[in-house]
Amino acid sequence: MVRKKIKDEGQDRRLQIASAFGEIEQSKIFLDKRTESAAVKMDIADLLKDIIQKQLRKDYDPEVESNIFINPERGDFEVYILKKIVEEIDIESIEITLKEVRKIDDSLEIGDYYEEGPIRLEDYLSRKSIQIIKQSVQKKVRDLERLVVYEECLEKVGEIVAGEVYQVRANEVIFTYNTSKDHRVELVLPKSEMMKKDNPRRTPRMKLYVKRIEREKAKVRLDDGSMVEREKADGGMKVIVSRVDDRFLYKLFEHEVPEILDGLIVIKAIARVPGERAKVAVESTSARIDPVGATVGYRGKRIQSIVKELNNENIDVIYYADEPQIYISRAMQPAKIDPLTVHADVKTRKARVMLKPDQIKYAIGKNGNNIHLAEKLTGYEIDVYRDVIDKSTEDPTDIDIIEFREEFGDDMIYQLLDGGLDTAKKVLKAGVDEIELSLLGSSKPEEQTVFGKSYKTGVKPRERKVTDEEKRYWKKIAENIYKTVKEQFTEADLEALFDDEIEPETDDLAVEKS
Repeated sequence: MVRKKIKDEGQDRRLQIASAFGEIEQSKIFLDKRTESAAVKMDIADLLKDIIQKQLRKDYDPEVESNIFINPERGDFEVYILKKIVEEIDIESIEITLKEVRKIDDSLEIGDYYEEGPIRLEDYLSRKSIQIIKQSVQKKVRDLERLVVYEECLEKVGEIVAGEVYQVRANEVIFTYNTSKDHRVELVLPKSEMMKKDNPRRTPRMKLYVKRIEREKAKVRLDDGSMVEREKADGGMKVIVSRVDDRFLYKLFEHEVPEILDGLIVIKAIARVPGERAKVAVESTSARIDPVGATVGYRGKRIQSIVKELNNENIDVIYYADEPQIYISRAMQPAKIDPLTVHADVKTRKARVMLKPDQIKYAIGKNGNNIHLAEKLTGYEIDVYRDVIDKSTEDPTDIDIIEFREEFGDDMIYQLLDGGLDTAKKVLKAGVDEIELSLLGSSKPEEQTVFGKSYKTGVKPRERKVTDEEKRYWKKIAENIYKTVKEQFTEADLEALFDDEIEPETDDLAVEKS
């Protein structure tokens, strides 16, 4: 083929053409990435060929064919129109006579093609078409930029990153994060993924667990006419992060305890109430390593940074055991439980635990957290029962208050136990006012558990101010508890219960008179 060159093309044309590839050179994402840059330029070169061919058929001739030669390194390309050699011309835009071709090359015959060009696109395309070509290249660059960032963020899913607070909104917090290739990415922390004690305004830099990446969605009509939402391949992305996910705690341990990363210690299970309490079961693959001691560290140094990061979340690290009785008894710490009093059914995944009366409160825990975490950690549904050694002192008609767990909930059961109301008759004797005081909480210094050991904080609890509306609410709850418990007894039982309260006073008066 012979190329018939058109003159009047100089530096101006080269600069105009190079501007299409200038978008690549100016893009920060491709700097210092020569291999990727070359691959991206080839993608854009293919796009450029398609879009120029399409616009030539639109503006010049519907059947035109062209050859486009691109040099991405120089930011240059040349376009040649292919014309068919014929005896007589029917369509001048895509045909040329043999007589005219022979002036250029006498080796060509009828039916051959020759390349006319390089052409000036301005002479063949409208301004709108040239603008479309430029915009297509720009869009392709932006799409490829997003793709590179998306793939880099995809590698971070399941990992912990450190983000800086950028904007605090009503339902979410936006963080900024610079990737290893210095791309700035926005991380979204929804309110549902935040711990209650998190305060982004006071802590401008936080560790975050990359949970997932969401792409921009668009509605698509299916063959049956229904509409569904699907992710756009070239759409924007949203990186969702979390601080309440159990895997966040797992990754924190992995970073702080080298033995976990090396596989010498295995985290078998994690149960967590974010910001309040967590239980972690560990096992060692080496007989030389104490899994709990190595995880906690000397004087708790390893775990201290994790606790601090989680706003002083109480973390219990326990030994994992294959025997469910031993595992459940360990999982319910700080309650002291003899594994022999645990009856576990492997098939139904249910367990019955007999506890001393003074240990029930610790087994359930504040807000019911301890027993719920033990259930989640072990995978067993746990029922707690009082184990009374001296049956002669026990009233056979009385009912353990823990049997009302389904009606009242673990939080209220804990408050009643904390107030000393561990049986139904004690609740009735106490009356509505005493029940209300128990529900509002104790004024005693609170006990905390750290690494399985309990200790008193020594800090006087802040005096709680209860509004009139709250008083009415808790009064109603106390009345409902009293009514529910009372319904479990007959009139004769109730008369005997309250008669027992009066009798000692009568005896005392009789002694005084005598």
